[in-house]
Amino acid sequence: MVMELRTLRYFVAVAEELHFGRAAARLHMSQPPLSRAIKQLESDVGAVLLLRSAAGVTLTPAGVALLAEARVLLDQADRARVRVATAAGVPTLTVGLLGDGADPGAARLADAYRQAHPEVEVRVRDTDLTDPTCGLRAGLVDVALTRGPFDETGLTVHRLRADPVGAVLRADDPLAGRDRLALA
Repeated sequence: MVMELRTLRYFVAVAEELHFGRAAARLHMSQPPLSRAIKQLESDVGAVLLLRSAAGVTLTPAGVALLAEARVLLDQADRARVRVATAAGVPTLTVGLLGDGADPGAARLADAYRQAHPEVEVRVRDTDLTDPTCGLRAGLVDVALTRGPFDETGLTVHRLRADPVGAVLRADDPLAGRDRLALA
């Protein structure tokens, strides 16, 4: 059985998003090649990993098992790349981003840093929402571009901006007619 890291990254994105369209957007690719890659992965491992329906995507038990292992493998591969680059004397900056795709500005910021510092290899590590520090505490990234709230103990946090939070309601909802809503 041969599994490529790229295909595992694709699988993790679909498994975290539970939606092929959102995963494709997160991976900056179109949906058909993503679907083909996942089908090929399922063929390679000899198991159905994802159940597809009109309601969305769910993980099978085999998919849950592969997701856990794929995350470990991808973390190890990221660490290996950083160690090799460090040993080779190539300055590396690993930026952690929440992989929900909600902030395209974060990816643009990483790209701008690449342009300003071409001698530095900038690696972007997409993470899921279970760790809002994007692996910073575990040493997987050098800097995290993320959103709060999270435990800031032992971290230096610089707020780059304050995003407004909004509520989206159906037009016929009784709360929709109010000018203001309280969170609590």
